[in-house]
Amino acid sequence: MLHFQEETFARVRDDVQALTQAHWDEVEAALHGDQAYRLDKERYAALERLGMLAVITARHEDGPLAGYAAFTVLPCPHRADITLAALDGLYLAPDARRGLAALNLLRRAEQCLARRGVGLIQYSSPASRPCDALYRRLGARHTESVWHKSLTHEEER
Repeated sequence: MLHFQEETFARVRDDVQALTQAHWDEVEAALHGDQAYRLDKERYAALERLGMLAVITARHEDGPLAGYAAFTVLPCPHRADITLAALDGLYLAPDARRGLAALNLLRRAEQCLARRGVGLIQYSSPASRPCDALYRRLGARHTESVWHKSLTHEEER
């Protein structure tokens, strides 16, 4: 059985490296290339100090970390009265992907974010691993597509 709760990054920072590497290997490497993933712990800690990070975890009953949903939290630049939470990372270890685990993790995240005053959540997923059905089940609606382009220093000229 999994338990879902909001935790501070300071609490999970030493436990999360193995899961973030697994997340990279399984999902992101195909998009960005194989490499040893290095979580920028200082950047996440800084976001947390600014009140701009929410981390909701999934833990096995006996305590080990099984997954996470991490969000950046900031004033919505287009709607002055709304605080926006943007999904930064969503991952469940393979042994935790049973039943409604992902749905329950994100439902807990929504509860935690609402308590923090968030009025809008921006969900995203890689094009190669869409989570459309999951997000629809949560009541989200498809509003835009996101494209990425890496810039090089050559393009500065």
